[in-house]
Amino acid sequence: MLRKRKKRQSTLFRRYFKSAALIIFCAFLFYGFTMMVFVSGQWWNEKVETLTRNAKNISISYSELLQDESARSQAYVKSTLDIMCQATVSDYFISDLEGNIILCAEGEENVCGRHGGLVVSEEHMKQAIDGGFSDYATVDEFGEGRFLVAVPVKNGNQTVAVVFAVEDAITGLLPYVSNIMTSAVTIMIVALLIVFVAIFIISRSITEPLSEMEEVTSHIAKGDFTHRVSERYKDRDLTEFAQSLNKMADELAVEEQSRRSFVANVSHELKTPMTSIGGFIDGMLDGTIPPEDERKYLKIVSSEVKRLSRMVVSMLNLSKIEAGEVSIKFEEYDVGKQIFETLLSFEQRIDEGRINIDGFENMGSVSVKADRDLLQQVLYNLIDNAVKFTPKDGTITFYAENDHENTTVIIRNSGQGVSSEEISRIFERFYKVDKSRSYDTKGVGLGLYIVKTIINMHDGKIYADSKLGEYTEFRIVLPYEYKEKNNKF
Repeated sequence: MLRKRKKRQSTLFRRYFKSAALIIFCAFLFYGFTMMVFVSGQWWNEKVETLTRNAKNISISYSELLQDESARSQAYVKSTLDIMCQATVSDYFISDLEGNIILCAEGEENVCGRHGGLVVSEEHMKQAIDGGFSDYATVDEFGEGRFLVAVPVKNGNQTVAVVFAVEDAITGLLPYVSNIMTSAVTIMIVALLIVFVAIFIISRSITEPLSEMEEVTSHIAKGDFTHRVSERYKDRDLTEFAQSLNKMADELAVEEQSRRSFVANVSHELKTPMTSIGGFIDGMLDGTIPPEDERKYLKIVSSEVKRLSRMVVSMLNLSKIEAGEVSIKFEEYDVGKQIFETLLSFEQRIDEGRINIDGFENMGSVSVKADRDLLQQVLYNLIDNAVKFTPKDGTITFYAENDHENTTVIIRNSGQGVSSEEISRIFERFYKVDKSRSYDTKGVGLGLYIVKTIINMHDGKIYADSKLGEYTEFRIVLPYEYKEKNNKF
């Protein structure tokens, strides 16, 4: 079992860890890609600005040369071109309006080896003469994958030449991006290690309680309700979930115990009368019971058959209610009269037990809005319960009133009473009060559960109160004014 738990825990941990790690890795990958695009864009803009600024400085110097054609001035411009070409990876040169190279860092008038035979295209020259431009050329007369900046040279208001600045984009960008990405990757690896350690710790703290809960639920699914989950977790949500799970297990355990008790009770209660019925009938058939005593034993058989019938009816009613097959048909009538008529069904038992009946002399007519048949079942069960537990010469008291908001019915019987611990469970399904007593030998613990269910269907309330050695009381409160509807359990 411990091995299975560790295996489930390991599986949960791996799933959670892999999912979280994949999400974090993808996030960093997206960050790296975004960073690369942003850095490339920044480098691009800075490179164009640098080339344009340098080209403008050369344009100004060459414009001054045209006004002073001394050898010194021309040498100064050539020196400027040479310095800029050596200080950067860019190439600066000057062309005339026809696109021919007239001055560069290595020579002039098309005599240098680098620019020999190079003629700037008409398209580029037109753009340059019109005011200059900056562009990224994939393939043109300057080569493949290069930045190209053009700045016109003015002599007065007239364009007389063009300064070109050319730089290989790939050669310049790769080292720059490489340095940035190396730093970013290093930071990303360190951050990922830290994050993975944090995920490891967090995932462990989550998967361990989940694994424990999974183990407990597997036991519950198999019908073993003895296992519980620890409720001491740092996370409040996990603690509340564990408490809910344990509460569910407690309720299922109680339900299972009630079910087993119900099966045992029903089996016993069905077996006892059937054994009696079979024994008496066999006795009459084989002559063991003399003919003059047959009537006496037939009455016993009749009583046992009625007892079986009551148990079957109770179980059928419960089945219909829980299946939602019972609907309420509201009507207004006198509940005091209904109590009296129901009480007549117990006349013989009341006389045999010398039970006193009290409360009818002051009751009068009391209106109620309810389903007559369902409330009849409630009253029958409560009166049957009162007669059953009232000792000889005891008293059953009835009380009913209507205040135009609620109809209240109270049935109280003197007797041994019920303890406070049992009174809180008295309406539970299949629950029988103090099974060691001999008073309730014919019940299966369904009557009061059915009573409470019917009252709830009416949107009403039922309360039980008792004092040991004195009385037990049931109080029903039904709303009088409400929208009539077809309620179902």
